[in-house]
Amino acid sequence: MFLTCPCLFGLVQFNMKRFLGLPALLTLLAINAQAVSSRLEGVVRARIDKNYAVVFFPNGTRAMVPMASLTEEDRTWLANLSNEKPVAHGNSVVTVVSAPVTAKKTIVTSTITGPLETVRLCPPNVSRDQIGGTCMLYGRVHWLDIAGYYVDAPTIYKISNVANQESPWKDPRYHQGIAGLLASFTPAPVVHNVPAQENNPFEWARGELRKGRPILAAFPREIWQALPPGFIAAHPWGGGSVGHQIVVNGFTWNKETQTGTFHIINSWQELPEFDLQTEAAKGGALVIEQSMSPKGEAPEKTIVEIIKTITFLRTVGKTNLYEVQTNLGTKKIAAVSEEAVRSLIEDAK
Repeated sequence: MFLTCPCLFGLVQFNMKRFLGLPALLTLLAINAQAVSSRLEGVVRARIDKNYAVVFFPNGTRAMVPMASLTEEDRTWLANLSNEKPVAHGNSVVTVVSAPVTAKKTIVTSTITGPLETVRLCPPNVSRDQIGGTCMLYGRVHWLDIAGYYVDAPTIYKISNVANQESPWKDPRYHQGIAGLLASFTPAPVVHNVPAQENNPFEWARGELRKGRPILAAFPREIWQALPPGFIAAHPWGGGSVGHQIVVNGFTWNKETQTGTFHIINSWQELPEFDLQTEAAKGGALVIEQSMSPKGEAPEKTIVEIIKTITFLRTVGKTNLYEVQTNLGTKKIAAVSEEAVRSLIEDAK
């Protein structure tokens, strides 16, 4: 109340000028006149060090405040305070270090007992039950989930609801939504295609699973042939020759008998997972498409494959079979010409 009186205000102003001096008084008045956010209320001293401000409170405690987190008004207020009431530099050094990214551990089982090898990756965190014919979407959701990329229900429904759910593959928006799903993560998931010259996709898939990478695969036709007999007996299949998207997250393999299984992650509530015999998977019943690196996996060092020799073996139908020796070993490749063989290997670099 007394400061509203001109006489008293003049007296106070005179005394402050007398003890503080005019420059200090003007600075102090400017600091106090500015609006300051609640996080800086009570700060009595400050020092600005590039991206951080060191501030002190009356009780002796101090704090470090990132300058980027402050408003323009707060930064101006701190700059004035640091000039008027500076904090001396100490010997400590602040170093900002990026937190290391730990790759998701997807491998649950990896054993070799005699000739039998068993590898199993973790299941999806959430087992989804597909709506209608949306297996292409739900298969990818499970694939991403195993690798460490979670997709929530609203995102799934946003993609599936734009299409005819009984035959969504006929709607371009459905395909666009699926393509956008993988691109929605930052950084984007690392996907590996089956090499064009790979003669044994099943062995390639086993190699990827040993690295902890789940496999996107499909039953391209007459999927009842790949389903467990007990399930077929209880659920007569009437889906015709429509294919089905699934995920492979494990295998067993007996190197002596050359037989084994693939463990299938499915998107049906009544059959969420099952084992598929490798014999039943042959002949195109199971198609291996892509693998995905676990989230946070360090990039692989790429070894450039160099062709040493190409030897024609024989004609097979309308194509030729060649034996190709490279710095990575010897393989057989079917192609129409030697130039096509070179293209297959060079395009994979």
